[in-house]
Amino acid sequence: MVIGFFDDRGKRISRDMGLKRVGLILLMFSWVLLNIACSYRVKNDQHKIYLKPKYGMDKFAVVQGYNIHYVEAGEGQPILLIPGAFSTYRHWNKIIPFLSRHYKLLCIDYLGVGDSDKPRSGFKYTIEEQADLIANMMEKLQIPKVHIMGVSYGGAMALNIAARYPEKVDKIISIEGNGINGNKHQKISYGSMEDLLRFPVIGEVPIGIIRSGLADRFVTKSVMGKAWGQMSETEKKEIIQIISQNNKTASRISWYRISRTIETSRDFTDEAKTIQAPVLYLYGGNSTYHDMAMMNAEFLKTHLPNVKIFQVKDGIHDLELQKPKDVAALVLEFLAPNGANERNALNSDTQLSR
Repeated sequence: MVIGFFDDRGKRISRDMGLKRVGLILLMFSWVLLNIACSYRVKNDQHKIYLKPKYGMDKFAVVQGYNIHYVEAGEGQPILLIPGAFSTYRHWNKIIPFLSRHYKLLCIDYLGVGDSDKPRSGFKYTIEEQADLIANMMEKLQIPKVHIMGVSYGGAMALNIAARYPEKVDKIISIEGNGINGNKHQKISYGSMEDLLRFPVIGEVPIGIIRSGLADRFVTKSVMGKAWGQMSETEKKEIIQIISQNNKTASRISWYRISRTIETSRDFTDEAKTIQAPVLYLYGGNSTYHDMAMMNAEFLKTHLPNVKIFQVKDGIHDLELQKPKDVAALVLEFLAPNGANERNALNSDTQLSR
């Protein structure tokens, strides 16, 4: 009995010590993640670069006191490329080789991502705020008029600029651009991440996990959706690397505010009806946001005088990642002054519908 007593007590002590070790490890892990999460640059006055670009040259423009990073590649008439939510200019890496043969590309990190500033206050990251900054950036760079191409959040900025700064826009390419048609009620859900990011300390833990690289494969798989299972390991590694660079420069406040942009941005539906610039609108048949994209496509077709709409039947939300060659072919055909047909560059298995 005595031996049994000490055995039971010994087991309890061992179990308690084990729990304390686990607690200590978790505490240390959380501390490391918090340090990683808080290590991003809020203000990049020294114009430091996280990682050199695969294509083109790093450049900065100081606009309204903010440092905006962009990569310039190619020569010719300029195209301004704006990535989607939480994304850096590297989302255009797979399409740059096709477009830079014909145009000068300005691939930007809008405010809040990549090597651009990430203000914690004084900026709400609404579509119209970002659009205003980009319009002012064009003046700073002495670019009177430009083609603008954007995806999702960036596609909404492109349409917003076309509506509110028509004199600065030549043609617009929007890949599932949102924020029009009064669709605030169609909340884009980012799940529990959005709920966590709103809290100052707790929210830094998921950002730390994201910045650490531990979630890179999971995030990439989520982004690529139904296309993931059809990709080779080489293609998966390439996309993971692009997503990884988004994640490594993540910041809690900018990501949280970007996640709420549909709710916080001003409805510019009426202004969107005044767009005169030619618009190419692309969306994916397998997109996570297919219904919203289809609503936007119908709105544009109803109200704009010069719009081309294509649904890529097996396409996802981020078509620039999944089908860069096909997207480039459609863009080049759309931008060509003589209407030259680039459609023969499309992959034979790519199906389009108007």
